Amino acid sequence: MSRLSAVILSGFLLLLPIAGRAATETLRLSDTAEQQQWRPAGLSGISYPQEGIRIQTPVRGTIVRPLQPSDSIDQLVLTYASLRPVDFSFAWHKKGKNANDFYQLPLSLKASESLTTFTLDLSALGNWDGRPDVIGFQFPAGIDIILSQMDLTGLPLSQKITSAFRCVWTFEGFTSHSINFFWGPLLCYSPVALETLFQNAPPRAQSAMRLIYAVLILGAAFFAVLWWQLKDRSRRQILRRFLLLSLLLWVFLDLRMSTELLTGWKGDFVMFLNQPVGRRVFRNLDFFPDFTEAARPVLVDQQHYVLLTPTPLLFNNFSRYVTFPSSPVTPENGSGAMIWLVYNRPDLSISAEGRIVRDGQPISPPGKVTHEFMKGTYFFRVTPVSTVKQ
Repeated sequence: MSRLSAVILSGFLLLLPIAGRAATETLRLSDTAEQQQWRPAGLSGISYPQEGIRIQTPVRGTIVRPLQPSDSIDQLVLTYASLRPVDFSFAWHKKGKNANDFYQLPLSLKASESLTTFTLDLSALGNWDGRPDVIGFQFPAGIDIILSQMDLTGLPLSQKITSAFRCVWTFEGFTSHSINFFWGPLLCYSPVALETLFQNAPPRAQSAMRLIYAVLILGAAFFAVLWWQLKDRSRRQILRRFLLLSLLLWVFLDLRMSTELLTGWKGDFVMFLNQPVGRRVFRNLDFFPDFTEAARPVLVDQQHYVLLTPTPLLFNNFSRYVTFPSSPVTPENGSGAMIWLVYNRPDLSISAEGRIVRDGQPISPPGKVTHEFMKGTYFFRVTPVSTVKQ
């Protein structure tokens, strides 16, 4: 037994440097040698400024390069510059696949006049194997972006294990879909994936249930072999151990689900129930519940009102419930509505004529702000037609 322990300990010590090693390959697109590696297809308007490769094309196309990574790649950091937000796709090709069979992942990058970075977690992608033989980008028509550098990183095993453990115990919080389902425990393998876990729907992560099912199936197979080899007297112990394994997995799932619910309820208590009116924050609705509650007396005699919010669907459904029988409508359908409720829309302004203006165009009849909570959040009452004529 002592020899076995020594062997296990020695193997563990040998694996420690591997577990703590992170390998990064940097592709500097400002270098002439690196620029020659990239092959455009269908693109026009490619130039090579000092910062890197500039893609300024009126047509759709791709640009790719061959790759021979020495280590598995888990993360990509792209250094770029763009005067406006851009949407394009990261593309990669697996070894052994048809030459024209590329996988793609849509990207949305914010505008940045100077060089900035965008970090992309690749470890949770279903079709990513860590060692593509070709990588590149597919651009739509009309794009204008400078690609300066790409850092391809393979994360250490220790960091993957830590991120996966934290990911399992990371909760989304209550949302509109929580009434029907929760995502359950998830697995992701990098700090970036952990930070952006619930920014996409569905999350870019793997379900931890596959690991739980694997443990259950392997345990069942192991105990089945023991059952077949041992006598009847020992079979009861084997059955009890398998049931104990199943119970432990069930307790783990129940504990995690209960923790998620309690965490959500704690957030509701601290941020909403335990705060005075006007300072309450309710989940992703922020202070919209207090805003609609304050609007109820204003809407008593109104059949319809115009509601302007950042995301119409979520806020409209909530407002429709709170202000019933008065119902919200859009500006296009708001002809005759005397009350306009504007919530968290700092992009809107009031013109000299007293109209609400969006992108330089008036969208409301003349009126005035009757109560302003903060910039972009106020009640607006339309001036009656008879008064305007006078």
